[in-house]
Amino acid sequence: MKTRTPACLAAVLVIATATACSPSEKKEQPTDMKSASEAEITGQVNQHANQVAALVGNPLFNPATNSAPCSGRDGEMDEKIRTVQGAYNINLAADTHVDTLARIRDQWRVQGWTITEDITSPNGKEGALAAKTTPDGYSISLTSTSPPTALALLVNSPCYRSTDPL
Repeated sequence: MKTRTPACLAAVLVIATATACSPSEKKEQPTDMKSASEAEITGQVNQHANQVAALVGNPLFNPATNSAPCSGRDGEMDEKIRTVQGAYNINLAADTHVDTLARIRDQWRVQGWTITEDITSPNGKEGALAAKTTPDGYSISLTSTSPPTALALLVNSPCYRSTDPL
């Protein structure tokens, strides 16, 4: 299993942002794309990240958010159609990664979220977990770093129509 270290998190951020609203996901977008400011969406991304950190039991560190263009539900490209991604790390003792991810997975299921990835490494010490939130459609992923000293957290907003001036 590939794990992400804090050093390569920036590369993951760029790749994940580029694919956050890929054409293969356009059918999952809501019928009416939400209109909001980047600050509003960034606030929601940070809110989801803080909720995950609370579930883990440790604070976020190395926070970074960015906005990027996104394909609309009909494949249209427009600078006003955006997505926001947040990237964070959460310190976590190496021997607790798998149990912590399992506990979070169970909580996400209780909340009605769709689990899209649930992996434990062959060594049984690292893992990855991803979900799609309900009802707002955010994508959240947690991945053990290598060595497993932290969890890398990515939160991607669905595509939205920016109300900010260009």
